[in-house]
Amino acid sequence: MQKEPRFTKLLIASVLLMLVSSCNIYRYVPEKDYLFTGSKISFDTKYKDASEIKSSLLSRTWPVPNNKTVFVPISLVSYSISKPTDKKGLNHLLHDKFGEPPVLLSQANPADMRRRMVAQLHDMGFLNARVQDSVIIDKRKAHINFRVMPGVRYTIDTLIFPSDSSKLSKAIAATSELTLLKRGTPFSVERIKAERERIDLELRNKGYFYFTPDFLALAADTNHKNHVFTSIVVKPDVPAEAKNTYTINNFIIYSNYSSDRDSVLHKIPSRQEDGFKHVDTLPRFKPVLFRQNILMKEGDLYSYESHKTTVQRMVNLNNFKFINTTFTPADSAKTPALDVELFLTPYTRRSLQAEIGAYSKSNNFAGTELKLKLTNRNLFHKGDHIDLDLSAGYERLVKSKDNEYYSNQNYAGSVNFYRPVFYLPFKIRRIDSDYIPKNKISAGAEYMIKPKLYTARSVRFSFGYLWKTGDNWEHLFDPIVVNLVNPTNITPEYDSTLAEDPNLAKSFEKQFIVGGEYTLNYSNANTNSSIFRIYNSTSIGLSGNLLSLFVKPASISGDQEALLGVPYAQYLLASNDFRVYMKLTERTTWVNRLFFGYGYSYANSQIMPYIKQFFIGGSNSLRAFRTGTLGPGSYSDSLITSQAVQAGEIKFEYNSEFRFKVMKYIYTAVFTDVGNIWYRKEQPDAPGSGFTRNWPKELAVDAGLGLRIDANIMVIRLDLAIPLRIPSLPEDQRWVIDDIDIGSKQWRKDNVVLNIAFGYPF
Repeated sequence: MQKEPRFTKLLIASVLLMLVSSCNIYRYVPEKDYLFTGSKISFDTKYKDASEIKSSLLSRTWPVPNNKTVFVPISLVSYSISKPTDKKGLNHLLHDKFGEPPVLLSQANPADMRRRMVAQLHDMGFLNARVQDSVIIDKRKAHINFRVMPGVRYTIDTLIFPSDSSKLSKAIAATSELTLLKRGTPFSVERIKAERERIDLELRNKGYFYFTPDFLALAADTNHKNHVFTSIVVKPDVPAEAKNTYTINNFIIYSNYSSDRDSVLHKIPSRQEDGFKHVDTLPRFKPVLFRQNILMKEGDLYSYESHKTTVQRMVNLNNFKFINTTFTPADSAKTPALDVELFLTPYTRRSLQAEIGAYSKSNNFAGTELKLKLTNRNLFHKGDHIDLDLSAGYERLVKSKDNEYYSNQNYAGSVNFYRPVFYLPFKIRRIDSDYIPKNKISAGAEYMIKPKLYTARSVRFSFGYLWKTGDNWEHLFDPIVVNLVNPTNITPEYDSTLAEDPNLAKSFEKQFIVGGEYTLNYSNANTNSSIFRIYNSTSIGLSGNLLSLFVKPASISGDQEALLGVPYAQYLLASNDFRVYMKLTERTTWVNRLFFGYGYSYANSQIMPYIKQFFIGGSNSLRAFRTGTLGPGSYSDSLITSQAVQAGEIKFEYNSEFRFKVMKYIYTAVFTDVGNIWYRKEQPDAPGSGFTRNWPKELAVDAGLGLRIDANIMVIRLDLAIPLRIPSLPEDQRWVIDDIDIGSKQWRKDNVVLNIAFGYPF
């Protein structure tokens, strides 16, 4: 009962400190001026699109008031409590680097803002709009109220396309069914611009290479009640070349272009291929690469879409650092035509990247890791590339209750081969998208040494495909995945742990994992949404399904079926990772992640292989719980050491984090994590480990504060977290908020977890 007042006093002191600091925000506000807190907009009546109108009008107001973090203008407070100085030090940091001067009412021009608002309303179709303004003063601060009277919004009534007999007018009229200015849509200048650009794109895809939106005008008749009669008009001064359609005459590809050899390259004779001519001085790229990936061909009508897709495909090949296309009129052609030259400057064929880093884990291990990546581009001259990844890690237990200090080692290597083509036993319809489908062949091995536990060897091979459908959807399909896992050198100490947990022992057996995996990723990062960014990854994995049809059944009932004398796993594994990034203000982002995973083992497997089970806790998960020490369910292993290995077949996790930009490169965060893992069925040696309808009562909860140094090329993250709910405690004692005692050294030692990591947690 004595702990609560101590925490309450700390909270009150923090609030008082904030209030005292806030009193200083007027320190640099001139005596006859006011702190400007922004503009507010109200309407004379209710409008259907009020939020859209309000957002658009606020974008026309100026100046922008001081930034706030959690309703507090921290940068202004920093500026106000410090003094300007030429010397480096705390004052210089608070005032000039971290601080922000007060935004003043005298900087605002209500009349100018009012005029800009009326102009914006006219552009949105409110042709009779009016705006009134009033300045509201409250002691030392002030804001401006804008009373908006939009009136009735004009809509499109009729759209008339050119009707004369010219080839250009007919081409424009042919696009009428796709018009954006349909009857009943609001009259909008932005929509009119978009309509001109739409017509221009349609024309350029039909061969009108020199046509531009500026050659089109839109005549609007507003002398009708709330309706606008519009006409698409071709301007009279359109040049002759813009009225002609163009075909591709000569199409030359320079696949080893360098500006230093420009004059020489043009003298090298080209080789005629199917639809293009090829110039390569080495030769370095085989013509088949371009036959498969370019959409422009000699003799074809020019199309902007084919031009754009061809260039984008060259970019996505990841073999060329510079790509340039030139078009010149073909004087020798009898009809309007273009000579096209595609200049491709390759990357250096071989590259080596090295990365070394140090880290501290939440399980009291600290260590270092070296990564090497050797890339060989265009190994077989068909746009392919091969990556050789090598890594070596060493970590040491730096803090132990039992005063034991030992180290772990990890070595891994993999070879990944990519080729921009699909190898299939049957033909598929070619899709002319910007993204080139790729075939991937991967092989790798990992060697992990944990002297106190075991040594693990793992060999993996996979064959699969990568492709994208549009800007947002990415598919990764590996129909063949073979993984051999072989734990050895199990210590007597860990062997006793396995003896007490038969399921853990079963998951640690030597076994084959043979099956397939499919992952579907969605991201709207490439869209125009500036507020919401969504990411979702759905994965499904199967093992042993088809293999069981070809492997001889076990001779003894109860034994596992084996491949080459090694048992193979049979399971279905599914997971979904959903994330939402919401930009609340210029300095504040709210991020949420929801993860759910489910593993179902059957037939030849009593339990999921250990490497395929789910773990929880650590710097990218529930940050107040060390990796492998939480769950499954309400079960708690009293023998858990620094090398905890708790895992499960089902996982639920939710993370929520507010991220605040304090100053350049410096971010803070407030977060909470919720989640746990379970077995599908309760294990006899782990009471409370099964997934039941009471699973919400077994969720762990934590909260904390974070500091991030984001220098673009690297993010260094420190997260300080404490548990709020511990599922291993008796059900009526799981919430431990009342036990928080920040002033107690022992409480901090037992509950506060510092996570040091690189990169954001999600």
